[in-house]
Amino acid sequence: MSQFRQNPISKHWVLIAPNRSKRPEQFAQAQVISQNMPEIIPACVFCPGNEAKNDDILRYPKGKNWQIRVIPNKFEALSDVPLTADKEFYVSRSGTGDHEVVITRKHNEPIALQSITTVVDTLKILQQRYLELAKHPQLAYIQIFYNHGREAGASLIHPHFQIIATPFVPNGIHDEITGCYHYYQAEKKCIYCAIMEEERKQNERVFYETEDFIVLAPYASRSPFETWILPKKHASNFEEVSEKEMSQLANVLKFVLGRLYIKLSDPPLNFYIHTMPLAQAGHSAHRKEVYHWHLVIFPRIAIWAGFEYATGIPINPMPPEDAVKFLK
Repeated sequence: MSQFRQNPISKHWVLIAPNRSKRPEQFAQAQVISQNMPEIIPACVFCPGNEAKNDDILRYPKGKNWQIRVIPNKFEALSDVPLTADKEFYVSRSGTGDHEVVITRKHNEPIALQSITTVVDTLKILQQRYLELAKHPQLAYIQIFYNHGREAGASLIHPHFQIIATPFVPNGIHDEITGCYHYYQAEKKCIYCAIMEEERKQNERVFYETEDFIVLAPYASRSPFETWILPKKHASNFEEVSEKEMSQLANVLKFVLGRLYIKLSDPPLNFYIHTMPLAQAGHSAHRKEVYHWHLVIFPRIAIWAGFEYATGIPINPMPPEDAVKFLK
């Protein structure tokens, strides 16, 4: 039977419609990265040998045997231009911000197949770049994300993260933080902490746990196999994650992506980190006790059609409880 479920944070609705579902294993699609693909492809602009085609922001380690590079996005969505605004009938602002790409070395090695060392080093570099961009007074929010596969918006197969920094808090982040603030005002506790408590009680959607992190399928999952990774200890800022926690986060991320890689045959997906806006954003709900940073993995195996675009209500044919049983 179908069921409308409400996200307890944003209050947005999702329609869980299992009658439209396939068996879980039938969600597996053609692999994004072929197992027969070589480590280096000369035609790929991100591969070793093509460093001159992109300026370095950072190279780790230094030299030709780098494992991770940070470069400006050649097709940037935002750039370092003066902040201007127009507030007549239509409201507009200049595309002020920053757009960087974080590249790992091997063309044929998505995160699911990378060494733990590579994943840890990449997360640390993302944290470093976050802290560096946070120094810019015009920026309000820094979004770290990863696109895997063309269906997920990746224009290049070569594994890479992106970082986009914006001069205001994006609508989706604002709605989420505002929902967290309202819950805190009413209950005097973080709603993400409350969700973790409830999920342990119900024991239907928890997929994996470690000392510092819990992995679960959210109650109002927007798409089959949507997955959240949350720190168990309340923390509002990704940039403050300790070295010990970063190592464990790398292990958890690799484990979850590895399970999706195997069970769903390397599906296209996005994942992203949601963290507190920068202090200079002046967001009305900017309080550390209110917000809880987290990582969301979003496999792209369900297509939005007319109802979804017309109403903004996703139809998810895979109940999260069934998704967790399959992944386990």
